[in-house]
Amino acid sequence: MTALTDKPLVQKLLKLSAWKLWVLETFAAPLALLAARLYVGMEFWNSGREKSAEGWEHAKDTFDALFKPEFEKNHVKHWLGMDISFPVPPTALGAFGTTYVEIALAVLLMLGLAGRGAAFGIFVMAFTIQTFVYPGDEESIYWMVIMPILVCVGPGTLSIDWLIRRKLLKNGLYDTKKTA
Repeated sequence: MTALTDKPLVQKLLKLSAWKLWVLETFAAPLALLAARLYVGMEFWNSGREKSAEGWEHAKDTFDALFKPEFEKNHVKHWLGMDISFPVPPTALGAFGTTYVEIALAVLLMLGLAGRGAAFGIFVMAFTIQTFVYPGDEESIYWMVIMPILVCVGPGTLSIDWLIRRKLLKNGLYDTKKTA
């Protein structure tokens, strides 16, 4: 195998491959993570802002009119042939979650501040939407596919999390080589 890698053509191909990987990891990956964060974040931001635009009472009315009837249909009532009943959240809790938590998580996600936690929170909301409110909704499936990537990989280098981590690494406060 060593004789193969000593050939000039193979060396050039290896260098070209290494350069392409560097470009992808340095530029394309951060942009892709930013695009994913902005796509999902804007969806949740717009949704929360629409519900909160007219105040708390409107947010509660929206929850009662739109989401509560869907919860009450209990779309997952007959999972695996068993009659499973899921409780409908109280109006105040549901309205708060579908309005203000939605906005807060969207802002955190778009900024990349506590990005993994925000991505996990949005995943839970998307899972709830998909399971209990609007089964088969394609958009919530997209969110459920994107968010675990952000939870596992993080928000990327174009985020506040990255800046904070870089500052901690620079000061020696965050050492990944230390053992517990």
